[in-house]
Amino acid sequence: MLPAARSKLLRRRIRWLQVLVWLAGALLCGRLAYLQIWEADHLGKLARAQRTKRIDLASLRGEIVDRNGQELAVSVEAWSVYAQPAELKASPAVIAAKLSPLVGISPQKLAETLRDRHWCWIARQQENAVAQQVRALKLAGIGLVRETRRVYPKGELAATLIGFVGIDNQGLAGIEHDFDKLLKGPPRYLDIQVDAMGREILRESNDSPLDILLTDGARVTLTLDEIIQHQAQYLLQQAIANLGAQAGSVIVLDPHNGDVLAFATLPTYDPNLRQKVDLTLTRNSAVSSVFEPGSTLKPFTVAAALEAGVITTESVIDCPPRLTIGNQTIGDHDPPPSVRRLAVPQIIQVSSNVGTAQIGMRMSDKVQRSLLERIGFGRSTDSGMGGESAGLLPKLPWRPINHATISYGQGISVTALQLVTAECIFANGGYRIRPRLIRKIVAPDGRMIADFPPAPPQRVLSPHVVTAMGKMLRKVTETGGTGAAARIPGYQVAGKTGTAQKVNADGRGYSNDVVASFVGYAPAEHPRIVVLASLDSPKYAHFASQTAAPLFRDVAAASLRVLGALPDPAVNMPGGLYHATD
Repeated sequence: MLPAARSKLLRRRIRWLQVLVWLAGALLCGRLAYLQIWEADHLGKLARAQRTKRIDLASLRGEIVDRNGQELAVSVEAWSVYAQPAELKASPAVIAAKLSPLVGISPQKLAETLRDRHWCWIARQQENAVAQQVRALKLAGIGLVRETRRVYPKGELAATLIGFVGIDNQGLAGIEHDFDKLLKGPPRYLDIQVDAMGREILRESNDSPLDILLTDGARVTLTLDEIIQHQAQYLLQQAIANLGAQAGSVIVLDPHNGDVLAFATLPTYDPNLRQKVDLTLTRNSAVSSVFEPGSTLKPFTVAAALEAGVITTESVIDCPPRLTIGNQTIGDHDPPPSVRRLAVPQIIQVSSNVGTAQIGMRMSDKVQRSLLERIGFGRSTDSGMGGESAGLLPKLPWRPINHATISYGQGISVTALQLVTAECIFANGGYRIRPRLIRKIVAPDGRMIADFPPAPPQRVLSPHVVTAMGKMLRKVTETGGTGAAARIPGYQVAGKTGTAQKVNADGRGYSNDVVASFVGYAPAEHPRIVVLASLDSPKYAHFASQTAAPLFRDVAAASLRVLGALPDPAVNMPGGLYHATD
């Protein structure tokens, strides 16, 4: 090839090389611009994530207090111990041996944790004394972070209502769970800068997490009265121990606005010992478990019949010892051998199954079910408590034998809260009310987040029916009534006993165990409280007249004293006990 041709070819190749270099440069510049401009935020986050360790901290949860401001759940200062294994100057075994007696973790488990090369927690939410001892050891790679710890000053008091929180400050049961977001407040964390080995370089702030905290969770005020709650829970505990019962519940309501003054269920747990909590005990049995009400339902059957106009208070009914319906027979407890002619108030006073069944069957099943549902059975009370059951009010049609047994409280299921709420209708003039547990929720700055006024009452029984039922329920606690043991010196008491056999575990037939209950109100003329006392499977006595009625008496008397309800010296307290059993 001629020199001129070779030179021309060389110049052409150089030009193409220049073009390629310029294209490569343009591509590099474009890529650089893309990364520096459009991808800057994303890449910055990745870089920060690589060099930053974010530690979630327990926030300063809001308080839970009773109606008078008494603290039931609070947050206090605590210290958490952490480790950065890459900075350890001694072997994990040596450090574990020093820390173990301070934090209560076995040396073997601690050593295993310290063998990890990454940042890790050693022990969370320790007392200040523990933090001081850890700090005094001056162990390289071991540090402390200030956090908060949830404390329940009253221990087991109202634990099934209040609930508890987990190690990361999350509500796990009760009010702590239901109002977790409001109680918890804004998230809290600590950012630590680390090198490629995971070793701490510096913190983004040298301030203590508590020092820089500007806000915390909301304060929840309950309707509970701490003193009444304490008395109810203590008396229930004594009754269960003395009677050998498996469990029990006591609920005290204000019948006019639905305020829950006490809500005791046993067995219970101590929320301060969350690691040892038996989760089965965190279930609020008084709203989630159902039982057959037995004779405590009889006043509602009679009220429904009076409302329907199928009986009057002067109606007299023949009550044989046994009554056959179809091919089945029902009977009364310890009846006389002959037929009794009982007026309606007497049927309630001596708690006659036969008499109440006949009263119920004077109504159609449709009418009776509608009235019972209106009173509040077979439906939620809308209390807002988690896991509330609606109970069981059987669907129509009812077979004649079912109609009879439902009338005296067998074949229908209720919750403890449902039954005591229904009893309020007799105490407040005939109105169905909604139980109220939460009064208000207030932000840290005093701003009202939520107010919970009493729900508007709904009339369900006529005034003349309520007046008639009040007279009957007072008779129950007089001499000859099944609830004579519920009388309180100086106060008129109205209420009803109920001894209901428990359904067998397989759902077939009934066992010998019972749920003994008394539900009533006092003072009967101007009611201040409605109280349900219920005992599951009492061993050393059987009937509610012997078990639940005395428990009601003690709880109601204590509650009236706390509320300042003065006794009436003019109230006649005739001597003698009951002769009927129920």
